Amino acid sequence: MLLLIVVAALSLNAYTFGQNKVNVVDSKWSMIRSMHFDLYFPAGNDDFGRLVSLMSEEIYYRLKEDLRFPIRTRIPLIVYETQKEFLNTNIIYPLLTEGIGGFTESLRNRVVVPFEGSYPKLEELLVHELTHAYTNALDRSSTGLLRYMRPHSFPFWFSEGLPEFLSIGGEDDFNNMFILDMVINDRMRPLEYSEGYLAYRMGESFLKFIADEWGREKVGEYYFALRNARSTEEATNQVFGMDFSQLERRWHFYLKKLYYPSVSLYDAPTDKMEQRTFSIKDGSYFNYMPRFSPDGNSYIYFSNAGARYSIWLSSTHGLSAPKKLITGERNGKMQEFYYYRANLSWFPDSRSVAFTAKETRGDVIHILDTHRAKIVQSIRIDSLNAIYEVDVSPDGSKLLICGNHGLQSDIFVYDLESETLERITDDHYWDAQARWAPDGASIVFASERILDAEGKREGFFANYRIGIFSLNLESGELRKINDEDEQCSYPMYVQSTDKIMYLSNIEGVNNYRIVDLANEQKADVTNILAGVYTGDISADARYLVVSNYFDGAWDIYFDYNPLDSLQWRPYDANTVWMQDSDLLSDIDLSRLDYFGPRPKRSRSTASEPNINPRRPQLTPLESLLAKQDYSFDDKPTAPSSKPPKVDKYRSSLAIDQLWGGLAYSSSMGAVGFIETGLSDIMGNHAIGLSAGLSGEWEENNLILSYLYLKKRTDLGFGAFNIFDDVVFKDDSGNQAEYYRYIQRETGLLLLLRYPFSRFMRLELEQSIQQRKNRWDKWKEHGNRGDWIQYSDPVYSWVSSPGISLVHDTALWGSTGPLQGIRSNTGISASFSGTNFDYLTAYTDLRSYTLFNKRYGFAARLFAGTSTDFKDNEKALYYNLYGFNGVRGHDSEDYGHNKLLGSLELRFPFFEYIAMNFPVPLTIPNIRGTMFFDVGTVCNDWKKVRVMQNGALKDLKLGFGFGPRINLGYVVFRVDVAWATDFKRNSKPMYYVSLIEDF
Repeated sequence: MLLLIVVAALSLNAYTFGQNKVNVVDSKWSMIRSMHFDLYFPAGNDDFGRLVSLMSEEIYYRLKEDLRFPIRTRIPLIVYETQKEFLNTNIIYPLLTEGIGGFTESLRNRVVVPFEGSYPKLEELLVHELTHAYTNALDRSSTGLLRYMRPHSFPFWFSEGLPEFLSIGGEDDFNNMFILDMVINDRMRPLEYSEGYLAYRMGESFLKFIADEWGREKVGEYYFALRNARSTEEATNQVFGMDFSQLERRWHFYLKKLYYPSVSLYDAPTDKMEQRTFSIKDGSYFNYMPRFSPDGNSYIYFSNAGARYSIWLSSTHGLSAPKKLITGERNGKMQEFYYYRANLSWFPDSRSVAFTAKETRGDVIHILDTHRAKIVQSIRIDSLNAIYEVDVSPDGSKLLICGNHGLQSDIFVYDLESETLERITDDHYWDAQARWAPDGASIVFASERILDAEGKREGFFANYRIGIFSLNLESGELRKINDEDEQCSYPMYVQSTDKIMYLSNIEGVNNYRIVDLANEQKADVTNILAGVYTGDISADARYLVVSNYFDGAWDIYFDYNPLDSLQWRPYDANTVWMQDSDLLSDIDLSRLDYFGPRPKRSRSTASEPNINPRRPQLTPLESLLAKQDYSFDDKPTAPSSKPPKVDKYRSSLAIDQLWGGLAYSSSMGAVGFIETGLSDIMGNHAIGLSAGLSGEWEENNLILSYLYLKKRTDLGFGAFNIFDDVVFKDDSGNQAEYYRYIQRETGLLLLLRYPFSRFMRLELEQSIQQRKNRWDKWKEHGNRGDWIQYSDPVYSWVSSPGISLVHDTALWGSTGPLQGIRSNTGISASFSGTNFDYLTAYTDLRSYTLFNKRYGFAARLFAGTSTDFKDNEKALYYNLYGFNGVRGHDSEDYGHNKLLGSLELRFPFFEYIAMNFPVPLTIPNIRGTMFFDVGTVCNDWKKVRVMQNGALKDLKLGFGFGPRINLGYVVFRVDVAWATDFKRNSKPMYYVSLIEDF
């Protein structure tokens, strides 16, 4: 990575952007080595570490039932205490966002997950990520990677659908909601075109169909077939005896039989309610967490209309258009919201609203004045390492908070006047979505503390359900409210403490239900497709507002008099809940002693046969020769002689990557290239080496780097030797002469980066280098020739400091930014006392505006100047070359000053292109760009002439268009550009690049 840093430091035209990871927590770690895993967990939480280690080993043997073969490499597993620390991990370099629940990186097969308060969710997440790690480990079997490289990669829907199927198995109604919606709204796409989150859902559903129709073992058979086959089509024919399209049609028919009856049981939301937001028109996806003001005149909600998650205000009576109050995700005060968790709560004055957001230093509670559209107070509670939800008390003096303290998810009351925090619940059960009673004496909340005694899912916590509970704050009496077996959530009191309304997953579809505690009766309030996620009822119960998922998005729907004409029926619950034990008290942690680390010889021995774990089918001859003895990996039945123990984490480096090539010839010696990277398990220390070998030592290119990323300030050190030569032809004489200009730079580089927030940072650079320059001349000797030194070498020591301020709030599409602003303003200098004394200043401003779902404008303005404060002979030169200049111009203009502007219209070009000849190929989501570039370079602004005789002179103008295709790791761009001076247009020029749009 420092290769890029060095290039950026030494190249005049390189300006970097990007958002930041802000490490404000100095995490301490412990580790446990068990049979298959190296677990790293927050220090001081030994029981938590032992529990996660035990869970992981049990999950391994459940996965082995489906994946058959044992793994022969150890899997590192890192569990962060909070999501905040997880999102700032250095294990992978790209920036993580709220929507990422965990990941498995490919270089060292590290599994990385956060703990967010729910042990059932943690277990589910571990199954998903350990499935990725397990299949990766099979790829790295001792049977040899090169010998058994797969001819076909998994399709994305399968690579993510398999972990989802093995972790959830189609039993999560929230996940199934997306499939239900696609089926009833005729939005099912072919699996090969699925992408993003829906690919997870469709892949899981498809594998659930296979398991239901042919048995679970068929999923494992399909997995191995896909590994060995040259295509999905070949694997499908091998396992099912039919084409993939036929199998997919059978799946679609299976879904229709499963979900079409719902159409007769439920209503479309627009048939029963008034739609208030229109995602199809404004391009939004999330419109959720609506909340009525106490006076009932307005409601507030979250929406990502306009691409950013923001807070909106709308009139109850629809008398005015919705108004955006606060735009999130563009400054340090509101870096992100907790999707699906963060809520909004009014104060009694119907003017102020409390909500939670992620700030640079952690979670914070903001109080928003809706009249002024301004945050008037921010509350930080350092004792809580996560704050998810907040509810204002009826008198406005207290806040009910759902958050994490250490490794527990509990409920707290914060007194606004005394600024004190009181803990209300104190156990390992997940408690959330708490709301005050109208009298302030009780609360109602959702809790994951109901164990389904008849549940058949495997795991320590897989059969726990979320139920609704009320808690009397004075007596401490806890009561269970819901009487159904379905998952329940988001409760609220209705007018008094006698009525509670909550979401119930009735028949797999979320809808509101109300219970009348005094009269012991219940009724369904809503009965709509495809799933209500959140909502609120006005204080007088005259209005209901809900966020419902339908037709591919969450929209706000409104209903009048929702409690009229309800069909009441008997209700039998409201019982005092006696919690016999804590969630973790019945788990025998001593069971971990069975899973001691295996001796190395048991993981890989010379006597074991070469059996391909990706191709379990053996020929008769192979079956006779192969000894398939995997007893070394049988599940232990007795404690290990060396049981796992908690150790202190010690940082050590390991190779992340190593690639290159070397050759040798008698004339040139050793030539080649090698690149390697090393880092510790947490990614806080990274060493990189990049070497290009070419004959003589001084002609070798070498870059050695070290990065320290653990603290808030990133530090980088580097040493480099960079060789470059340019050949010139001199035609001034009777015979052409060839000269070679050689430049060698050897030195050290220091880099400091300090992030003020996720969106802004300060960069400081300092390099000290020795430059050696000389001229050679080509001398021919008969049929041969050699370079002969033409001038004496010139040596100079150069010191080059630089400082820049980077601001980046861009939101990205598949081929480049679509929304936000980016700026990079900097000054760099060079001091040598010879030919390298100069000062350079630049600013690069970029703006992106999304005006319709996938359409947007992009604008760029760059200005730069370089001077040596004398005659500018030593100053650096700018140019207008390439795709970062004025496209369409091939002039060789240089200058010490540069001004460049670009304007682009970015749009969807083709949804996809499908070809059958010469090879079957489908390319989805091809985007296009129309652009105009204008710019100039000069040495003296006073001499610039924009126009002459009705044509452009010093000002260059180019225009054109081109497609862009995201290929995964790079963006493939083709630009067709013309230059114009307003009198004539040039012939087209073509630019091909592998870089995203500016």
